Amino acid sequence: MSLIWINGQWHDRDTATVSVFDHGLLYGDGVFDTSFARWGRIFKLDEHLDRLERSLRAVMLELPLSMAELRAATIETVARNGRPDAYIKIVVSRGVSAEPLMDP
Repeated sequence: MSLIWINGQWHDRDTATVSVFDHGLLYGDGVFDTSFARWGRIFKLDEHLDRLERSLRAVMLELPLSMAELRAATIETVARNGRPDAYIKIVVSRGVSAEPLMDP
């Protein structure tokens, strides 16, 4: 079973969902990072999170948690899934809003 962390909550692959009105889906309005774990250790996690943070600033997107909290959640996600070798995808979008168009 895969566990997925979305907005601070854990979901299995059958209950993990993103709204069809999410700006990341509708407009590609977001940022992402892909990293990997080998033997249970995430390769250059801090460097990946630094790059993610720079990307967030570049598109004026605020993360609703600290980078330290995101780091801890990433490590916990790998541990909870019990997969020593894994690809990790972090996706941050602007989410759902009443406005239909992108407006940073």
